[in-house]
Amino acid sequence: MDFQAAQTAFESAFNAHHHGREGLNVMPEVSGSALHVSVRFQDVDAERGFDVVAEPLASEHRSAEELGQAVAEVVQRELMYGQLPARDEQGDFKRIVV
Repeated sequence: MDFQAAQTAFESAFNAHHHGREGLNVMPEVSGSALHVSVRFQDVDAERGFDVVAEPLASEHRSAEELGQAVAEVVQRELMYGQLPARDEQGDFKRIVV
């Protein structure tokens, strides 16, 4: 799979400015055979956020565009909840695998 094309599809489908959250940082990157999107927001108390990782199986028959759009939908859905999660007891952010 062309993960660069998946990243491009994500960037086309997701617009961070649309969510109106000043200081929201959405960072997509391709790492090996995965598309990783880090979503971070610094509030008064702590840095908050979550990670979305797309690691499709070979048996899945999604195109790069479908994968990028699916990741964008997950990020948008998580942002609709309003309050982003803080780090857990181990210091990790919530991780969502698509």
